Amino acid sequence: MKKHVLVLLALLALLPCAQAMAQAAPAPVPDTAQFLATLSAGGGAPAQTPNDLTPAPLFRTGCSLTSDCPTGQLCCNVCGNPPADGGSCRACVTPVRGRCPLIV
Repeated sequence: MKKHVLVLLALLALLPCAQAMAQAAPAPVPDTAQFLATLSAGGGAPAQTPNDLTPAPLFRTGCSLTSDCPTGQLCCNVCGNPPADGGSCRACVTPVRGRCPLIV
């Protein structure tokens, strides 16, 4: 019985220490002007993209042949079904595995 009481007293003695350690000083919160200044720290210059990232594809609508598209793109059907109004559903797209992407 004495062991249980000693363990309980030891735990109760550690409780204030644990609470004191858990109450760390909060970090100061910057005001809005300081926060916005950190977002535009680049000095207005456009951000440089890393060389290992693939650029987003550019789409050009209204092509009829692949020769109408920029280098590296194909003229593909992007609608699936032709529109009822007779409009074109072809656009220049970046190929997927060397072919037009599958339209579902």
